[in-house]
Amino acid sequence: MIVAVTAYVPIPGHPRTEEEYHRLADRLHGLAIDTPILSRGDTLENCWLHRYLEGFKGEVTHSVSDNPAKNSLNYHIVLAQKTDFLLQAAQACNMEPDVYVWIDYGIFHIPGMTPKIIRDFLLRADNEQTIAIPGCWDSNYVYDELNPCWRFCGGVMVVPRRYLRDLDAAMKHEYAYSLRQRNHVSWEVNMLAQVERHHKLPIWWYQADHDSSMFTNYKTAEYADGPKSKGYPNIAGPGQRSLSGAQ
Repeated sequence: MIVAVTAYVPIPGHPRTEEEYHRLADRLHGLAIDTPILSRGDTLENCWLHRYLEGFKGEVTHSVSDNPAKNSLNYHIVLAQKTDFLLQAAQACNMEPDVYVWIDYGIFHIPGMTPKIIRDFLLRADNEQTIAIPGCWDSNYVYDELNPCWRFCGGVMVVPRRYLRDLDAAMKHEYAYSLRQRNHVSWEVNMLAQVERHHKLPIWWYQADHDSSMFTNYKTAEYADGPKSKGYPNIAGPGQRSLSGAQ
């Protein structure tokens, strides 16, 4: 069984208004007639990174790149909540579904999206055995925390139940590591890139762009045999960081 998860957290002063987000999400919510989708609203104060920063000592900086109006610290806080939302959804379902899929609340703003594309994607992903995340860049990228790392697109990720807790812990560790080392917060896609490099998780990257290819380029259960026979370089690679101390 597979379930899609989405959520909305209002961000004061964000360029895209709450009304725009809800209008975009109407098409996503419409899938609930015949597709299992869990959708929720929450507040900034309930986000784990907001609580973490409340107890953090020192001045915190955050990445803005070429869009400071969009890339506020509050925006980063909401992006950091994605894996936490997945884990909360699993707990609400008593961990019964086998696969959980994060889909951004505003996913229908990207080119080419249709409800059928999402339905077909969820059918193909129903038996996924690894963490599957689309991305724009191959592994030969140069990491820069001040700009988005498009190794992963960020709008969708497929996570089997067995990896939910480890992925959430690894993401939170990388945020905490960046704050401890540099007092800095960056995008969730940057943290995903660091998780791929430094943690023992079976992450399957597949080529896509910031459009419907994030869904259409996913191949049905291609890695259902598991990571060992596929030779993932990131599963047992060098330079892994311990999860100890993750908040």
